[in-house]
Amino acid sequence: MELTRRDVMKGAAAGGLLLGFPGLTVQYEAVAAPASRPLADAVADACARLAGQGWRTLLRTVTRGVLDIGAPDLAAELAKPVPELDRSVTGFRDFAPTLPARGIEPGNPARSLLYHAFASAAVLTDGRGRTLGGFPTLAEIEAVENYVYGVRPPTLDRLRETAGENPLGVVVFALDYRDATGSVHGRHADLCFSRTGITRMGTTGPRYDARSRQFTSLEPKQPFVFRTVPQRFAPYLAMQVTGADPRLFGPRDVVTGDDERSFWVPLHKLFPGRECLDGLDLTLSLDSRLVNEKLKRMHLFLREQGYPTEWTGKDLDAFPFTIRGDRIASLLPPQQAQGTGVLAPQPHPFAGRAKFKGEWLSFNVSADLVQDPGILYFSSAQLIPGAVETEPTYMEGAAPDNDRRSPEYVNIRHRLHDDGRLEDLNLNPDMDTIIRTGGYRAQHWIDFAGDGFVSVECPQLGSEIDTFKPAFCSVAPPDFFPHVNQHDLAAWWRTSVPEQTRAALWAVPPRALSEFRFAGDITLPKGFDIYDDTLTAVVGPPAPGDPVARPLPDDARGRYTGLPDAAAGVTDPGWEVSQGLVYNEPGAPLQRYMQAYSLGTPFLEDAKLCAALGSYWPSVAPDATRTFTPLKDAPGFPYPWPTIVPMTDTEIGMQEVRGLGRLPWDGIRGPEVRTVDGRPVAAYQDIDRADYITTQDRLTAHLTARVDLAETKARVLAMSAVYWSLGIHDPDFTARFGDRAVIEILKAKSAWAVLSFTVAEAGDEELARAQQAAGGRLSGPRRYRFRVYRPGTERRDPADIQKVLVEITQDVTAYTDGRTVLLRRDGGPWTRDTSIPAPTRTS
Repeated sequence: MELTRRDVMKGAAAGGLLLGFPGLTVQYEAVAAPASRPLADAVADACARLAGQGWRTLLRTVTRGVLDIGAPDLAAELAKPVPELDRSVTGFRDFAPTLPARGIEPGNPARSLLYHAFASAAVLTDGRGRTLGGFPTLAEIEAVENYVYGVRPPTLDRLRETAGENPLGVVVFALDYRDATGSVHGRHADLCFSRTGITRMGTTGPRYDARSRQFTSLEPKQPFVFRTVPQRFAPYLAMQVTGADPRLFGPRDVVTGDDERSFWVPLHKLFPGRECLDGLDLTLSLDSRLVNEKLKRMHLFLREQGYPTEWTGKDLDAFPFTIRGDRIASLLPPQQAQGTGVLAPQPHPFAGRAKFKGEWLSFNVSADLVQDPGILYFSSAQLIPGAVETEPTYMEGAAPDNDRRSPEYVNIRHRLHDDGRLEDLNLNPDMDTIIRTGGYRAQHWIDFAGDGFVSVECPQLGSEIDTFKPAFCSVAPPDFFPHVNQHDLAAWWRTSVPEQTRAALWAVPPRALSEFRFAGDITLPKGFDIYDDTLTAVVGPPAPGDPVARPLPDDARGRYTGLPDAAAGVTDPGWEVSQGLVYNEPGAPLQRYMQAYSLGTPFLEDAKLCAALGSYWPSVAPDATRTFTPLKDAPGFPYPWPTIVPMTDTEIGMQEVRGLGRLPWDGIRGPEVRTVDGRPVAAYQDIDRADYITTQDRLTAHLTARVDLAETKARVLAMSAVYWSLGIHDPDFTARFGDRAVIEILKAKSAWAVLSFTVAEAGDEELARAQQAAGGRLSGPRRYRFRVYRPGTERRDPADIQKVLVEITQDVTAYTDGRTVLLRRDGGPWTRDTSIPAPTRTS
């Protein structure tokens, strides 16, 4: 059957998005098209710019000659049905399977071939093996996105019919276009939405990498530079649905109680002009408000707890006790390249000396404060209400029911003298005595982390729609592992890690923020509701059908996203957000909300403490257990933490990077093996005297950003296999200790320290000898060499007050591929262990 242009346009006009809700169908009805349509013009400009850079060839190739973005009548060309796709073209395998497709499917970005091509990070070649000569800007992607929704605009009444009995609201979402493995339903590539968006701090401004379709935090030739990472937000008409619905919108992580919770589900994107909603000429105004109240909350907490502080009243609402607005982040002005709704943090140093009324700002470290049991944690002040731990409890000690009313960790290692001189106590031999005695003034430090909201106003809808909901936003510390996603790591742990070792694989399970149900910061002026607790949920547009469990391939690299499924969920105190609590009434569940004021001041205190305690947040923060002594004495008693995701010798500065020297991620070099009195010792930086404020200009993600999800999984399994071969067999502990088994397993692992961890390169002669001696070979693409030991006594290095020396006993070398371990103890014979439990399935 031959279709005329009239038939095609009728089909495009009648083509609706069938939502699958009982009785719910959105019809994007035909309207009289004006002679010149701004949305169409913006799309035409983008296609004209890219056509000669391989994009015309690409779209013709993938549609087998049907779609030509160089056609004179582009609107008609984009409305044509495409009956067949060549899905062998890179990037189109996970395009929506429904055929016929169209260049633009009204109201449905995921079924719009041009939108997928522009927005998908997997689309890189012209379909004939040649790399595309250019890539769309964020503004060009947005132009196509708006055209998808505006080419056949629905009426407001039609959207009301679509929502049915579900309330309709104007809701701001953070959004991200993902391939099938990252989408909510798993069936094909699609947009994902959350009412929470994460931005990231940096020392210089943002850079959009059009090839990868995202903002990037790194500068490959400048290893100590962190770029700020913005997040895009957009307003949608949305319906409020009670109960999770995995067959329709998700959420991606369904948790207990979701059957009774309410979720906002996006229906139709809002943008200015006459093409968004039929019969209305919309004006939209996006706004953002950010706040950092760390110092204010700290002094309120000190006064509440009875400790002296001279800072009160109106002073606490002034800078730097309270930092507001554009000093933290702001919406970028709409420009040609970046489009609208982009919230960008302001670049700042990660920590700066605070001033108030022209004078250096400090506070009294009172004797009463530092005498409190548990108040000192690795020479930081720990300000958290609740009982002090008396034995290692790991995850059980994360205090999830504590209301964090103050920054949990505060730097007190920089003494401000009366004459204005600033003394770095880390270099003072008497630091421990000075801190534990108190009675001095500590310099206040600030960072520009914070939280807030992105809101929207639309006068034309204000009289029609009762509910306007802002998005919650966080300005968080950098992500040192942008290619590792917390949700994906947790899914792998739960489904693929051998069952025998799963429970004690992590000291703190890697749960994503999207698994938690938090309200927005109810202390903000925009009025987040404590009972509106699904802001962290990641949902999809209505897309009826059974969800597909689509595991990531073994070699999945991962991709950064600013949505909560890539953020850390453990708020102890947290990385992207912390938590506040509301006690409504006796016996009622605690109500939790996200906030940033209880993160460390500056955030570098959190970074040091929790990185040193293993894999607290393995998708964003390094496991720095190797950098510091294994004989940790954080809260006043020995509290050992095992290495979970080992960092290589190069990543902690024990080995040099060719042409760049040593690049430890935190500026602190890992342990050095020495001989003292004829005995081997490991020389570590004293964790009490390690201060990321003084190393902040040496922080780098140059090496850690190369670690992807596949590499992370391989390291975790390799470390677990070595522990198993050392005799730590989890089932034996379960039989012996019952409910305490996990804690005892972690303590047993902590009795071993990782002194060296490297990739076993091809041609490793020691590995060849080990394989020959042990009678077996390692296999697979990732093989590692470990040197582990049992730590003996620890003493201070007499030649360096910032170093401690730990005796090396029971020195062990091991090679492993995660399934087989070749092991040699104290220079003895090589043995082979293949008893390590195998994964339940690959992912």
